[in-house]
Amino acid sequence: MTTMQTTRKNTLGKWSARTAAATLIAVGTALLPAAAAQAGTPHQFRLCDQGGGYDTVVEFPDQGGYAFRVPAGQCQTVSNIVEKANEPVTLYAVQGTWKGPRSYVFAGFSYDDGRSVDITTTGTYGAVGWSWR
Repeated sequence: MTTMQTTRKNTLGKWSARTAAATLIAVGTALLPAAAAQAGTPHQFRLCDQGGGYDTVVEFPDQGGYAFRVPAGQCQTVSNIVEKANEPVTLYAVQGTWKGPRSYVFAGFSYDDGRSVDITTTGTYGAVGWSWR
């Protein structure tokens, strides 16, 4: 190798290492606020119904069927609702009476005590979209 090739190789290696380190720092910094936010609100269950033409009902079947209803366009947070690991949760889209003829399950999942969850529903009745974090 010539001196110039060695210099280019060393410069490229240093540049790659610096770029990798800067990327790791940026990613770590970006993740920190999300982790801090989750750690700051343990035991909270938040639901925002951003859909149109329906309310969302959240049911906790293992807690005697405890449920709460969030009207379209609103959010609600409930604290200390989850009592165990793998707590089942059922989400319903509702027009009128819950568990009536215009009510259906659109999602079900489970999560653990000590965590928080933030659910957002979108779409219309019959075509509900949802996400959680």
